[in-house]
Amino acid sequence: MFPYTHICFAKDVLGDLTNEIVLGAVFPDTIIAGFIEHSETHRRCAQLYSYLSRVGLFQNFAKGAITHGSAPQGLDYYCDEKYLDFSHGFAFQQALPLVEKVIKACNLPEEMGLWKAHNFIEMSAELWMYNNRTDCYGYLAKALDDQNLILDLSELLAPFFDVPIGKIAMSLPIYGEYVLLGEVTAPKLAEKYSLQTKKKHGINIDIAAAAEIIEEGLLIVDNTLPEFMTFSVTEVKKLFSV
Repeated sequence: MFPYTHICFAKDVLGDLTNEIVLGAVFPDTIIAGFIEHSETHRRCAQLYSYLSRVGLFQNFAKGAITHGSAPQGLDYYCDEKYLDFSHGFAFQQALPLVEKVIKACNLPEEMGLWKAHNFIEMSAELWMYNNRTDCYGYLAKALDDQNLILDLSELLAPFFDVPIGKIAMSLPIYGEYVLLGEVTAPKLAEKYSLQTKKKHGINIDIAAAAEIIEEGLLIVDNTLPEFMTFSVTEVKKLFSV
């Protein structure tokens, strides 16, 4: 999922939003900066919590990351890997009607179609959440502006991920360049997504066509996202009740 969705989700699971929680909730996706692997940020969240607990600092950052990741089973597990009895996670399942349009709009080989189409469902979910959850406006920009917190976190995260402090510290502001920090609209989501596809794959997408697909996806998630989010909140809360 995209950042606003993760922030709202973290609030629903943890009952609060602080700069520490917000940075934790988006940290797994700072892999866009290119300094840490996806498996490190998404599948080591429990180990990160144990490490920070031993240190005695920033456990809430780790809790935010747990709500995001895939091991233990946070939002991205249910979104990307497995949801109910579907053959895919939520976003992949919902993306099936969009695949051919995404292939065309993004100049993709066919084998990448479903993978990238699931990103469009995630963007549609981001737009839905922004339109329906005004309570989380502004938190991401505020957290990314907390340079002292980012430096303090980086000093602790660097040895855990075996990455230099400077690269950890850079990863969050770099991430901020690839996501929306304020208003969320379909055209703005498409523009930011074009930056990601250019960086990752060297692909130039049709931004106007991509925005139309996001709007089409909004009609899909309008009927399915609330139930998915309620289910996921209930399941992820269980991780903190033991």
